Amino acid sequence: MAEEMIPLNITIADRNYRIKVMPKDEEAVRKTLKVINDKILEFRGNFAGKDMQDYVSMVLIWYATQPQA
Repeated sequence: MAEEMIPLNITIADRNYRIKVMPKDEEAVRKTLKVINDKILEFRGNFAGKDMQDYVSMVLIWYATQPQA
């Protein structure tokens, strides 16, 4: 029997989203969200930006250039 996807309510940069993930991926998704949101807060404290979109963009660039584990 195939695993059913489960719904998750997530928050990125003060915006809420509802996504579905496989149960085995839930922990990895939550850890990734924590890293992303923590980096947004770090960049907000260290760099000037006009709005939250600027910080999300900075985090996307940072995340995309990190060595993959």
